[in-house]
Amino acid sequence: MGKKVYFKAKLKWAKVREEDRDMGVNLPEGDQKAKIEADDGHYIVQAYITEDTKKEMVAKGVPTRGMVGQLFKEDDDGSLWYKCVRKHFNNKFVNKDTGEQGVVMGPPEVCRVIDGEKVDWDFEDDGLLGNDTEATIKLDVWDGKIVTLEAVRVDNLVEFVPENTEGF
Repeated sequence: MGKKVYFKAKLKWAKVREEDRDMGVNLPEGDQKAKIEADDGHYIVQAYITEDTKKEMVAKGVPTRGMVGQLFKEDDDGSLWYKCVRKHFNNKFVNKDTGEQGVVMGPPEVCRVIDGEKVDWDFEDDGLLGNDTEATIKLDVWDGKIVTLEAVRVDNLVEFVPENTEGF
């Protein structure tokens, strides 16, 4: 188990449901696409943060660079964000039940707090996470270099309502 790091952010392009995970279909053939396919997809959140939040994250052990490159980024407007990623399948873990290499991690936990109690998020009843949803993110940081998105606590929902649901 690694070190837990919590921070507040506004979400963009949250892919935290199993059916929404990034499967790499829009990527050109190459190492990045092959990695996503080997991991059976990635859950991804662009977490928009302040410069102070970035400093706190780094002080708590979040690396500034990942295996693939820079994880802290700026968009075209100069807004700072952090790319949170969780593999669906992690081949670095050993399955405790079977002894086989690899564990299905599944999606990150998504929840909210009601009357001081943690309640699992129900996307059907509670809604889809739209851009600018305010949340508290929980990361797991291993050895100061491996970061995994563990959970998203929805603090203030901005619901995403698709224009049409065909193929959604």
